[in-house]
Amino acid sequence: MRHSFTLAAALTCVGLVGCSGETTNTNTTGGGGSSASGGTGGSSASGGGGGSSASGGASGAGGGASVCPASPPTNGAGCTPPPDNGSLFPDAAHCSWGDDPRPACRTTAKCMSDETWAVKAPDANVCAAPPLPAACPGAPPTSGTTCSDATLACWYESGARCACSGCKGGSAYPVCQTIDPPEWACATPAAGCPSQLPQAGSTCDSPGASCGPSCELEIVCEGGIWNWRQGSCPICASPETPIATPAGERSISELRAGDLVYSVDHDAIVAVPLARVASTPVANHEVLRVTLAGGRVLEISAGHPTAAGGTFAALRPGDELDSGHVVLSVERIPYAHARTFDILPLSSTGSYFAAGAEIGSSLAR
Repeated sequence: MRHSFTLAAALTCVGLVGCSGETTNTNTTGGGGSSASGGTGGSSASGGGGGSSASGGASGAGGGASVCPASPPTNGAGCTPPPDNGSLFPDAAHCSWGDDPRPACRTTAKCMSDETWAVKAPDANVCAAPPLPAACPGAPPTSGTTCSDATLACWYESGARCACSGCKGGSAYPVCQTIDPPEWACATPAAGCPSQLPQAGSTCDSPGASCGPSCELEIVCEGGIWNWRQGSCPICASPETPIATPAGERSISELRAGDLVYSVDHDAIVAVPLARVASTPVANHEVLRVTLAGGRVLEISAGHPTAAGGTFAALRPGDELDSGHVVLSVERIPYAHARTFDILPLSSTGSYFAAGAEIGSSLAR
């Protein structure tokens, strides 16, 4: 059931976004992660690999013929930008080259709106180590078994990728639930995906296939081409986000575990204590600015859950965020704050009311 909620005070809404990497997390139930440092990635077990793309029908290990040049163009050279695909998620790369299984260790290029190539070479310091270090097991280990070096990542020729992770399940999203000792987290290519990560710009014949290594990089087969896009990791809210409480709206950054907020519990809107509160440092984030009928605005991460079980990424003008709030517009903008926040009410839904609209919590996943 979806609910509308009328707030006593009409305060100005200023937005939502991200819980990634290092997270400070408090709770009243004892569950979830305490603070954890480090990664920015979604699953820490990221990525397969792929051969270099080439024009004229040459094939790489991660895809077929390519619409891209046979070798990386000169930075600033002329190009013809591809048609706008209408996605809210910007392209991470239009073309890629190289045979390293790690996407960060391939040369990439984007054809910019000014019709010039922006070419990015791999970071030599990051990519100096081999994809399969000598410390890795000879074969992919079993997920959930303990390991000792939480910095170790192993990329296998089979396409399996494993990481020794200090986060439960290998994921820092929506919040790293720290574990000690660390454990192996492994992943294999999904159905319809090649064993090695497809090159950006190479051709594909599995429409709708999604082969990205983590929520930070989406690799999707659309229009017969593998597209690399910036991901939409489930992340949280800006510090000023107004949350409905019995004492009126309060900024999300002021709330602490045990504070009362309004939530939906067994189809009733009631005041419940917060089970968990999380805060995370972020950098270079982008969020969606969602304007609702009536003028209130949410600036919220694309991957953040709605109360109905979807994500904000799927919202379009005319959709209902909840039964009392229709979406007028959605646009992607840079995020202006250094930290992000999310809360988890102790209720059957885990939802809460931000700027008067019922939304989900990334901590409930």
